[in-house]
Amino acid sequence: MSIFSRIKAFIKQEPKEQIVGYSIPELNSIFTKPLSNIDHPLLDHPQTTSLENIGIPAYYSSLLIDHEDVREFLTLVESNFKYVIEKSFNELPVKQYVNTQKNEHLVFFTSTREFNSATVRLVTNSVDFLAIIAREKFSVPPPWIVFEGYNPSWWSGDMQGAQGYYNENYFTPFFTNLSGAEREIYYARFKATDEWIKSLELMYDVE
Repeated sequence: MSIFSRIKAFIKQEPKEQIVGYSIPELNSIFTKPLSNIDHPLLDHPQTTSLENIGIPAYYSSLLIDHEDVREFLTLVESNFKYVIEKSFNELPVKQYVNTQKNEHLVFFTSTREFNSATVRLVTNSVDFLAIIAREKFSVPPPWIVFEGYNPSWWSGDMQGAQGYYNENYFTPFFTNLSGAEREIYYARFKATDEWIKSLELMYDVE
């Protein structure tokens, strides 16, 4: 079950359940402004889901980015919000920010414990900030970085476990939205081998 399916199932869980290190009552105390209607679907990358079905007028999103991109993400945060407070969750700092003029909030944490990369999990009611992240097009680190030493011939659409989760929630939504020129830049940045390029382009049927 993906993280987004689990989020949608939280309404059936006990109040002790937490999202980005905050309980549902805590998030309700932060996000009080009703969500504005949007005339476009939620993002495919990074994947975003509304929390309104569990009573929180905000969106949840999760990004998997390269360690080098964390600083740029933090710059975007600081450019759009003001720091409020920090708390600890699973020994990770969870930071809360606010834009008082727009009554918009952001709660997020960054972890380097997964996939040999940086995972950013966030809750915000700022559609503008989500759009900024989308325009930035942070690259999802590729399989040969995330699963070092993995055989490219094993990469397929029926993977399970960590590979399946990563592919479904992070890599596929990102990779399949790249243009041909963007894929070439991506391959060059992450030093893709000919074997990996052939495997990916065959699996995802891109030209």
